[in-house]
Amino acid sequence: MTIVASPPEDLQANAAQLLFREARQRRRRRWLVAAIAVAVFVLVGTTAGFVANGGGRGNAPISPSISKATPPTVGPNHLVTPGTTELVWFASGGLHLGTPGQGTDRVVAQPDAAATRLVHIGTRVYFFERRGSSVSAQNGGNRIAALDTDSGRVHLLGAGINLTTTTDGRDLLVALDPFHLVELSPTGARLSPVWTVPSGYTLNTYASQHPLAAVAGGIAVESARPYPQTSGTYVLAIWDPTAGTVRVLGRDAFVIGSYTRPGANHSLLAWIDGSGAGVDFNRLAITDTATMNTRLISSPQSGVFSSAVTEFGPEVMEFGGNFVGGGAFSPDGRQLAAFVTAFRSHDWPDAQLVLVDPSTGSVQLIANTVVQIGEPAGWATWSPTGSDLFGGSYREGPVIQAFALKAGQAQATPLTFDKNAADDVTGSAVSVQVSGR
Repeated sequence: MTIVASPPEDLQANAAQLLFREARQRRRRRWLVAAIAVAVFVLVGTTAGFVANGGGRGNAPISPSISKATPPTVGPNHLVTPGTTELVWFASGGLHLGTPGQGTDRVVAQPDAAATRLVHIGTRVYFFERRGSSVSAQNGGNRIAALDTDSGRVHLLGAGINLTTTTDGRDLLVALDPFHLVELSPTGARLSPVWTVPSGYTLNTYASQHPLAAVAGGIAVESARPYPQTSGTYVLAIWDPTAGTVRVLGRDAFVIGSYTRPGANHSLLAWIDGSGAGVDFNRLAITDTATMNTRLISSPQSGVFSSAVTEFGPEVMEFGGNFVGGGAFSPDGRQLAAFVTAFRSHDWPDAQLVLVDPSTGSVQLIANTVVQIGEPAGWATWSPTGSDLFGGSYREGPVIQAFALKAGQAQATPLTFDKNAADDVTGSAVSVQVSGR
């Protein structure tokens, strides 16, 4: 049976209010350092065959035609062997490209942005620039730029505040604002009309820690306001623009991401359940859109904070004792990298990387991955082959907050090229493979 539902309230909120809704609801004692603005970009998407929704909230912003080329900051690195895994990340010095196997990195662009989430198609990496004085511009970026890691060239594509790839990974889906979505080719050519999100729902466009996700036959959307109103949770649903239906999944605190097997008509959607209480609060949820069944998974460290609470007070539980946001499915969908709350007496709040088996719900703690967090989230990205996993914290600090994990290992190591904590990953990262060109 298809459930067609509206959010608890049909609320009209303007774009600026929505950009900061999580900031108001999830404000914490430890934020990122003052110089870091949280990235606006969040993963969002849908399949290529969607049609436009007839409703609207005024005119959608128009993405300007592409693309203005700018000279590369640094030329292509011809010393890197084709097929080598490289990591692209944003840090205080700009956009970096590094080769973990060689322990090298270089600044490849210096975007006008305080932080940005990254997405890639092949060897192209997409990020955000700031243009003008709008709320979106100052909160991370409102123009999409593309870095060709082979040539080192950067091109400005056009307007947008969020983007991700389609479920087949071939094209881009761009949030023009919290209510409008459009599909673009990898070079920025428009491939679709502008789609309008149903009234009362929104694309989550606040920050890189709160991604939207494309699933087969739909888009993950959230209620425009928290539900209940005083909570930090939202109504999570899958919207099918073609059929015009909205299927409610539950109340979420974060969306982590999705996985769609090549050619499949269903997906896995990972999110943090916000409906539990006590030790069940903020459990990991994995939904199979084929059946709409959801598996709820608890942290192996759930409930172990009692002694820390006794010694240090209830503030050590400010991010709960279960899962936090951030993570990614492996390229084959057999593992989900996620983060659970952890505790170190000298720098809490902390998080630790875990690997989750979506088919069984088993959770493996990964050693040497405890990082201090300023937002209740970490970041993780897999290499295209799934042989390497990179992750860390969004927070700058006196110690390196990024790590690398080889497939099959239970213990991570610090990123070898990340020798300066001032250049630690502060926005997001993606892993690409060097082509043979």
